[in-house]
Amino acid sequence: MVASVKALLSLAESTALAAGMQLVAQRSQWSSIEAEKGREVKIAADRMVEAMILDNLQGSTDFPVLTEERGWQEGFSSSSYLWVVDPLDGSYNYYKNIPICAVSIALYENNLPVLGVVYDFNRHELFSGLVSVGAWLNQHPITVSDTRESERGILYTGFPVAKDFSDENSIAFMQFARQWRKVRMIGSAAISLAYVASGRAEYYHERNTFFWDVAAGLALVVAAGGSVEFLGDRLDARQDVHANNGKVIHRCR
Repeated sequence: MVASVKALLSLAESTALAAGMQLVAQRSQWSSIEAEKGREVKIAADRMVEAMILDNLQGSTDFPVLTEERGWQEGFSSSSYLWVVDPLDGSYNYYKNIPICAVSIALYENNLPVLGVVYDFNRHELFSGLVSVGAWLNQHPITVSDTRESERGILYTGFPVAKDFSDENSIAFMQFARQWRKVRMIGSAAISLAYVASGRAEYYHERNTFFWDVAAGLALVVAAGGSVEFLGDRLDARQDVHANNGKVIHRCR
């Protein structure tokens, strides 16, 4: 049984690194579509790397796990800890050989972030964070930016499969987006949030996204000194997510 929180962070880091290495090595074999439903696409890599991650985490801890492909996996203890895993955030990017995708592993306690790891295996960038301790990129300390004006900041966002494209919502989004110097959509919530944590961007916002897409990134932002908010009835249901450097001023959402 892994005991300390620092040891749990090391476990998450080593698991993410191993998973990323396999995603690179097996790209040609794992880039096949296994299921399609509307705009949702599942590829072999999602299933294969998730099994590997679950083996590592469940072999070292007895905590429950919430993961994208299998949902809730019960643990064997009464611990309040919960692993949240997105084995491959940016699956369609991976399938199309767009090098913007990552392995995402988080640990929460009573719905509060404890640690987060995002491994961008295409750039060999390992983002890791331990709440109340700090955040790192490849073991070098990182913090959120000091930017205070939205007009000087970068907003990262995304349009999930369940995005409501009604006129009302589209207008509200444009009113929010126009406040920022630049707006970016890259197809990976985990990497977008890691960029907020490392000062490369100031704000991340997405509606109707799943918690496993953002759990590790949100933990990173908190560990790096930023602020986060996620609103939803259940962790396995869609969430409205906001994360920022804790300093930037904006008018509305």
